[in-house]
Amino acid sequence: MIQRIQSVYLLLVVILMGVTTVSPLMELTGDSKLLYTFSSLGIGQLFAVQYPTWGVLFFAGLSALIAFINIFLYKKRKAQIKTGILISLLILFFYVTLYVYFQSYTAKYGLTFDKVQFGLALPIIALIFNILAIVRIKKDEKLVKSLDRIR
Repeated sequence: MIQRIQSVYLLLVVILMGVTTVSPLMELTGDSKLLYTFSSLGIGQLFAVQYPTWGVLFFAGLSALIAFINIFLYKKRKAQIKTGILISLLILFFYVTLYVYFQSYTAKYGLTFDKVQFGLALPIIALIFNILAIVRIKKDEKLVKSLDRIR
């Protein structure tokens, strides 16, 4: 049900996390001053993935998929709240796995951090929209409970 504002928020979460799966997250520099791009798909040069990062891709894609499914749970508000909390945890796990891959690949292959790309901020924005959706779902649940009390 797209007419509710929380459905719009969840749709924005889907779009932002979907874009995160293909956008560059940061740039790394190698020992020979070669520039590597760290994305959800992996670390590589010019669309050639040399070191895969499947965990980062998994959490980005899974959070987008569950947010999309959560849009259609509008009749089950309690399940929608629990699913929203799960989405928030998945976005946080995205950053944890990103940090683990970053630390392991920089130590193993001698890569150094160069600069941040726009894709690193998209999950934070998605997390904010997800929290806004949870707040609005809770507000709807409270309204429905108050109307049931009146009857």
